[in-house]
Amino acid sequence: MLDDFQYAKSEDNSTTFVAENSKLLRYKRWFKEAVEAQQKWRNVAREDREFYSGKQWADDDKKTLEDAKRPAITINRIKPLINVLSGYQRLNRYDIDFLPRTNDDDEQAQLRKGVTKYIMDRSHYNYEESDVFNDGVVTGIGWFEVGYKFDWLAQDGDAFIRRVSPFDIYADPESRDKHMRDMKYVIRARWVDKDELAAKYPQQADEINAQTAAYMTEETENDKKYNELWYSHETKKIRFAECWYKKAVQKQLFILKSGELVEQVTEDMIALGMILRQQTVTTTEVRMLAFCDNVVLEDIQSPYKHGFIPFVPFICYYQGEDDIPSGVVRDLKDPQREINKRRSQELHILNTQSNGGWISEEGAMSPQQEASFKRNASTPGALLKVNPGALSMQKLQRLEPQAPPSNIINASQEAMNEMPSISGINEALMGTDISNSQSGRAIELKQKQAITHIAGLFDNLRMAKELIVDMLWGKRGAPGIIPQFYTEQKTFRIVGENGEPQIVTVNQQVQQQQVNPQTGMIQTITKTLNDLSVGEFDIVIADTPATSTQRTAQFWSLVDACGKLGIQGNMIMDILIDLSDIPQKAEIKRRLKSQQEEQAQAQQQQMQAQMELEKQKRLSRSIAYKDLQLPLQLQLAAQAGILPQQYADAFLQWSIQQMAQSMGMGGMQPSNMAQQGVMPQQLPQMQQLPQQPTQQAAQSPLTQAAMNGLVEANKPVL
Repeated sequence: MLDDFQYAKSEDNSTTFVAENSKLLRYKRWFKEAVEAQQKWRNVAREDREFYSGKQWADDDKKTLEDAKRPAITINRIKPLINVLSGYQRLNRYDIDFLPRTNDDDEQAQLRKGVTKYIMDRSHYNYEESDVFNDGVVTGIGWFEVGYKFDWLAQDGDAFIRRVSPFDIYADPESRDKHMRDMKYVIRARWVDKDELAAKYPQQADEINAQTAAYMTEETENDKKYNELWYSHETKKIRFAECWYKKAVQKQLFILKSGELVEQVTEDMIALGMILRQQTVTTTEVRMLAFCDNVVLEDIQSPYKHGFIPFVPFICYYQGEDDIPSGVVRDLKDPQREINKRRSQELHILNTQSNGGWISEEGAMSPQQEASFKRNASTPGALLKVNPGALSMQKLQRLEPQAPPSNIINASQEAMNEMPSISGINEALMGTDISNSQSGRAIELKQKQAITHIAGLFDNLRMAKELIVDMLWGKRGAPGIIPQFYTEQKTFRIVGENGEPQIVTVNQQVQQQQVNPQTGMIQTITKTLNDLSVGEFDIVIADTPATSTQRTAQFWSLVDACGKLGIQGNMIMDILIDLSDIPQKAEIKRRLKSQQEEQAQAQQQQMQAQMELEKQKRLSRSIAYKDLQLPLQLQLAAQAGILPQQYADAFLQWSIQQMAQSMGMGGMQPSNMAQQGVMPQQLPQMQQLPQQPTQQAAQSPLTQAAMNGLVEANKPVL
């Protein structure tokens, strides 16, 4: 096999075939197998893209129509449907959320969410995601690349997420997972200029030039066919391949008493007895081999520690026996062909039958007139001459054109009606089926019907997004790009939970003093604030609106719910502002918060003043109460509702009678005493009245219940 040979330089710089027994053969075989396995998909996918772009006629069919001077009409019904689907994806983006596994990690979860959004914004992820989504719905598959790029001039780097052309990716054809998580390798192959590649790899420049020169001296047809995989005679470019592959390796791991796994141990760990045991495990590492045909340019271990191949697929559908990726366009091509051919046929019939022809008697025109009539009869504004009397004697008669057959028009309309049902994108989702006769509920149900038909697409997109975040943050024991490369102190401008921008500093080293519990001595320790490498989280694609359309819908839903539940708007005003698209939301929320704080402060001051006034009243009442005789105390208690008024009045009458008897006025009634002015003058003397009812009190009109009430009323009122 030609795959078993490579080009090598001899002493005289000539190029010959020599056997190669290196590992490069394996990766070249992988590439060839992937090319052959994906050839069917690539041919169909290119046609899918052409149909979406408007190139919907085969070259042979179009030439046949042109030779017959017939029109080749293209009515592109596919592009609007795909644009609606892509637009729906753009208006219904969802955010990434981090769910902490402990309550202590809640703040770290919000930090991770903000940093992730920062990196995605820096990568223009929304635009890249839309492009990949469009690749998927058109060709069947789209690809992301997730990595880290260091800028040597700026001495800084950033993680990136970007679209990769699906025609540059050759994935493992043996993968059976729906999301290709089990693929052993991915090869990205691009056509590049020879000098560009030599500048990128200067140490292999001579080998690249020699390899390219060999393509020019091919002697057999087999050589040319083989070289087409690596060299383009039209563009004079060579193919540069990057093979990312998984390799099983054995590692010696040390299990610490804390349960942590480490590959290396220190002398301090051994001295302190921190090592529980040593174990040999089989694990998988990712490597990258860059080559150009038989020239190895780079063979390194993956720079990323997360253990993933840094390419993430988004697959629309699988179709056919070979399970090749399929997009929405695939099933729309046949109806589109029918529409184009029938519309072309309709136009041809209209052109040919627009002039129904003429009936002419012999002698109506001379031979020259007849020839001119044939040439110009259907020309607008033509002046045609006939023999005298031909018109008046009706020797010429025009034939009316026939209408196109109705079955042709009906069949064309049926084909157009089938396309929305095939794609699942109905008129309600497109916004073209909204009439006054339909209720909002009916329109909503039609839209949900369309969304249900295409829900699988967005589930696949969510899975791709989760895989991207896994690469950014990693899994247990395998740090992602962010924990691996973002280890230095760095300041981010992130979006907080309330939607407002925040400035946070990660990996900040601070000095703190604390007491050593063992020695009791004060020691200085270094603590890392906002450490991006700590904490464990569950990553979900939350149903949090990431677009203005979703936020607006939720805004009005919340307003409607508040109206139905009777909830005051000021209670959730901050949430309503976050969901709205009004400008200067931060300033509005700041002023609203300031106003609420002023109102709360004023209410607190008013309550304090009221409490102080009530306290003074109670104090005055308490002082006056203690200075009064028991009968008057009971009257105050009755006024306060503590004691029935009749009991207080009865005791007052009894007290007056007791005082009258002591003054020699036993026969005088209490009312007469008041008339004689006894009460005012004698009230001070009531200070010496007994504090408890005497035996005579038991003989008074008071009942036993009244007596109990009097005793209870003797307690001070505070």
